[in-house]
Amino acid sequence: MSAHNEMNEALAVLTDKLRSLNDLVAANQFMVEALAQQGETLKQMGASGSKDMLRRQARARFNPETGTAPNAAVLAVLEEVLGRQQQSAEIIPFPVRA
Repeated sequence: MSAHNEMNEALAVLTDKLRSLNDLVAANQFMVEALAQQGETLKQMGASGSKDMLRRQARARFNPETGTAPNAAVLAVLEEVLGRQQQSAEIIPFPVRA
């Protein structure tokens, strides 16, 4: 394999990782904004109610067909995180694209 092909493959992998990182940043920004704007309401609702509300808001914003800012990858990250039943904080794993 030539050095040119190897560099192109490395750039493709890097581009994919950067897209994934951008998706995580957008998901994180959504969560930070929601907590800043609705923190008190979310605290009063409890874990399950808060997650349900945030999922509805995420779908309204990121749904690829009907969202105000369509982004299927960001929605997938938020659905995964907000769909978990545990109530402890954890680090969101770096997504892997197929």
